[in-house]
Order: sequence, then structure tokens, then C-alpha cells
Amino acid sequence: MNNHIIFPIEVEAFRVGEDDKVLIVAKGREEGINRVQIQVSAATIYPPMYLVVGEPINEPGYFPYTVQKTIAYPSNIDYIQFQTGSGTKRIPITDVTEGDDDLKKLLASGENQVVGYAYNVIDMNKAIVDATDKVRKMNIDFYSAEIKRSGVVSLSHFSDFQFFYVIMEYKE
Repeated sequence: MNNHIIFPIEVEAFRVGEDDKVLIVAKGREEGINRVQIQVSAATIYPPMYLVVGEPINEPGYFPYTVQKTIAYPSNIDYIQFQTGSGTKRIPITDVTEGDDDLKKLLASGENQVVGYAYNVIDMNKAIVDATDKVRKMNIDFYSAEIKRSGVVSLSHFSDFQFFYVIMEYKE
């Protein structure tokens, strides 16, 4: 079946500090649509534009949906472009650490340390993989690494966002 573009009622975007990933959460209600997902637009623009698509079904009724997608995204851009029913909108990216010194302190890394994150998943291994990938991007030929601290953070004022974190120390 062909996907149809659908327009969410609400779109939010989250990141932790200067992380190079963003979580997009879109919510809405559609008649006769399932398999709803967030996709990048085929338009070749920078920064890329995202939209919600779904497959039509022959079922009556309006179906609520909440979809999310974690994307690689430059940390120096503080918005995402999203296709809505009233055109392309700039959705501000909420930095969940902003104004929260306790959270910043919890996630602070020292020398030879990186922080890996996994947004809205139940598998902490994804945070470990993220930390390992960040070390690999430093072009270190050989290293050993050790997890110094890890945990899960769920913030009451961002009900659609929680994350695992891993602080990994590496030695060359």
C-alpha cells in the first residue's frame, strides 16, 4: 500500500545537552490510517524536514497515535523542520538539561570520558553502543573502556521523554 502524509496535532523534539541525537514525538488522530511513522522528507533541504505518514485501512473510526523517532541531528541546530497541516513549521528542540543543574551534574563527564544516551527505549545496551560509537569517532586506534556510571532518567515535566545514560571512561 501507499503511505499517505498525515498531519499531527502535536509535535515535540527533545535532546540531552549537546547530544548529537534528537527524539521527535508526534501525536494525532486519523480516520482509517495505521502503521503510522515519522519519516524524513524526500526534499533535499538542510536541515532535513520530517513528516508523519501512515497506511490507509478500511476500518471506520478515528484512531489516536503517538509515534517517535530518534534521529542523528547536529547539536548546533535548535529546531527541526516538520510538515504540519498548516505548512512546514520549525519545532524547537527542548534541551531537557536546561535550567536543571542537578541533571547537568549527574551527566557531567570528566577527562577521557564520553556519555552515551538511549532515548525512550527499554534497552540500556543502546546507550553503551552510543558511548562506544562516540569513542570510535575520535579515531583512537586502540582503547579499553569501562563504564563508570549509568542509569535511567525520567523527568516529570517531560512525560514523553526518558533516557538511559552511560558514562564511559576510555584509555588509549
